Amino acid sequence: MKYLILRLRSIRPISVFTVGGLVLVLAATCWSCHSSRKVVSAPATIVQMPDSLPPLPVSEIDIPLKVAGRPLLQIADTIVPREFTSEGWPTFIQTSCEFRYKYRFVRSAFNLSCTNNKISLQMGGSYQVAGGRCLCAMGKPVSPWISGNCGFGSEPMRKVDITLSSQLTLLPNYKIRTVTHLDQLKAMDKCVMSVFSMDMTQMIVDSIRSSINSFCGTLDQTLASLDFTGYLHHSAMRAWHRLPLGPYGYLVTNPQSIRIGPLNYTQDTFRVNIGLTCRPDLTSEKDVSSVIPPLPPLTSNVRDKGISVYLGADYDYPFISKLLNDSLQGRSFVVKGRTILIKNVTVRGKGHHQVEMIVDFGGSRRGEFRLWGTPVLDPVKQSVTIPDIQYTLDGDMMIVIARTFFKRKIRKNLQGGSYVDLAAVLKANRPMLDAQMNRTLAPNLYTRGNITELKMIGLLAGEKSLQTQLFVKADLSVISTGLPK
Repeated sequence: MKYLILRLRSIRPISVFTVGGLVLVLAATCWSCHSSRKVVSAPATIVQMPDSLPPLPVSEIDIPLKVAGRPLLQIADTIVPREFTSEGWPTFIQTSCEFRYKYRFVRSAFNLSCTNNKISLQMGGSYQVAGGRCLCAMGKPVSPWISGNCGFGSEPMRKVDITLSSQLTLLPNYKIRTVTHLDQLKAMDKCVMSVFSMDMTQMIVDSIRSSINSFCGTLDQTLASLDFTGYLHHSAMRAWHRLPLGPYGYLVTNPQSIRIGPLNYTQDTFRVNIGLTCRPDLTSEKDVSSVIPPLPPLTSNVRDKGISVYLGADYDYPFISKLLNDSLQGRSFVVKGRTILIKNVTVRGKGHHQVEMIVDFGGSRRGEFRLWGTPVLDPVKQSVTIPDIQYTLDGDMMIVIARTFFKRKIRKNLQGGSYVDLAAVLKANRPMLDAQMNRTLAPNLYTRGNITELKMIGLLAGEKSLQTQLFVKADLSVISTGLPK
């Protein structure tokens, strides 16, 4: 979940900047070509707009997670005991008056495989055993112990092969359940103590089996008792809190369901798909309810469709005004040798789904430029037009209106067809967005991916806020080459 939020930071509220940029270009051009103290455009036609945008589909985020196997295998190697011994080793266990023995089993490094949550460990091992017999009468030894052994001194230890398996299940309450058992324990070498003609092999195999079964039970109990409550509560708070995105507002994820696919191990890499169904929103409001819902139950539904995010953004006009002023206030430009300074930019709703922008100028030329109209999105052409755009220019240093200006500029850029090519804007920003998909998140943790589709699918001006809807399609994977530092 943290990684998806970082990616969404790179998505800019396109409608804010494109409309703002259009206004400033028009303002500079109009200022250089008007003479009277006040110029008003002709009345425009009325544009019919819906009262609300359609609801967005849920967003689906499915990210393959790849984790290098070697560091985890090194941890697993420390969990599985290196040796199993008889109780009280190196002293003997006396199972009866006339018999006693002791053994030690040492395992080798193991090989791991994992397919669809079933983990299998194959390992070799060596054992040594010593035993003794005596004569007993009335339950007491009456003769010296006659002893024999296998695998002591110069004699090589006997070989065994062992296979363990564990079925892993992630429960809806985010706990882990494992069922671990011994699949195979095969003695490759026998131990026959010729001094009293006794085959100790099966006895030692049974003892090793008992020790390993005890370890398997302890491992299952330990994993089942792990408590992720604190971590999950922290995750829930981050998922529902509004995450600040610098000057661009706040993001809330609104998760609906969380899923995880089966764990597999191939080419020295653990692989698992992690998925999230959510309804993310961008907003300029930072306040959020103090009641944080719990995370939805974990499911095991498997998807492999990458990222398909429908993102709704709701920006109130004071926020948009501040955003533009932070970027433009105090900036100056030169028109025909005259310096014009941007003093203030105000954006507000005008009713009937119209937006009004007011730009106050200072410097060599002073005045006010007002522009208003209804922004209309063409989702197929990926363009924004303002068919009913109108403007007023009010200043104290206007020059004579050039007749050709109305023919070539006003009629082209204002009357009935102010145009912003969103497709070109998005295409120009694609390299920057792709760069954000390929970055280092932390030591040994990085991402690889690219944006495959990015478009605006909704735009509506309200009286108090400007609403936009974006669709983002991407491929993304998270790769870990080692343990977090």
